[in-house]
Order: sequence, then structure tokens, then C-alpha cells
Amino acid sequence: MANLLILRGPSGAGKTTTALALRTHWGRGTALIQQDVVRRQILREHDVPGGVNIGLIDVMCRHALGAGFDVILEGIFHADRYGAMLRRLIADHHGPTLACFFDVPFPETVRRHTTRPLAAEFTPDDMLSWYVPDDRLRVPGEVVLGDDLTLEDTVERITAAFPRSD
Repeated sequence: MANLLILRGPSGAGKTTTALALRTHWGRGTALIQQDVVRRQILREHDVPGGVNIGLIDVMCRHALGAGFDVILEGIFHADRYGAMLRRLIADHHGPTLACFFDVPFPETVRRHTTRPLAAEFTPDDMLSWYVPDDRLRVPGEVVLGDDLTLEDTVERITAAFPRSD
């Protein structure tokens, strides 16, 4: 049975870095679906309520899971815009599922952002306009990951808590 891992949180929290490390660790058979890739690159869509990306992300996840791929879904995914879709996806998926929220304070997200290759693409003011503190989905078993964890700690915690078929 395919596994579903959802990584959510503010910009600069470490979601993409974690997702890439997990995909490398888990190898083939793992689909990485990134909100920014779907919304910004495939659709060139702003993040708006009811955006086309929400449905496309849902379809992509369901298709990959149905084909037997484990899915890592990562993005900011504000609960007010994406929560209904994510909760339905979680409820409909009969395999192991883990939802993680990166609870990283705004100043730390800005500090981390300055170290990224895309640091010039948007400003701390942009990040502040996207920042929603404690934006958890509040689904059973949701894991909250704090800024005190290193990348290695985060990957270890997820791999230990997340049953994955080989």
C-alpha cells in the first residue's frame, strides 16, 4: 500500500530541503509533488482561494498513490485554502499517512531564506504576507516539527514515525 507524507509550513521552514532528503533516502517509487512547482511553474497561477492548482495537486497525488507510488506532498498549503482538499485526501487514502507541520517562527524563516539560491526572488516582506503562525491542519496524528531540529533530526523523526513499504 502506498504511503502519503504531507509536509506543510511557512516559506523558509525547511520543507523542500526535507522533502528532497527523504526522496533521496527512499529512492525510486517515491513521487515528490511540490506546491510551488505546480502553482508557479506548471500553471503560472497566483495562490488564490479556489485556485486551479488545488484540484491539480489533488489529482496528481491520487494518481501517483493509485499507481503504487509513495507520495511526498510539500508546500505552504495554508489551511484556509488547501485544508479541505488535504483533509479529503487524508480521509480517502487507505494507506499509511503522516501530516507534518513545520512550526518555525518568522525571524528564523527569514534567516533560513537568506541562505537559499532563490533568496533574491522574494523579500522578507513577501514572506511576512504569507506567514500564518500555527497553521496546523489539526488532523489525527499530525506531527509538529520545531525549529530546534536539524535536517538530520527531522528526516530521522519522519522516517521513524512514518511506516514505509519497500
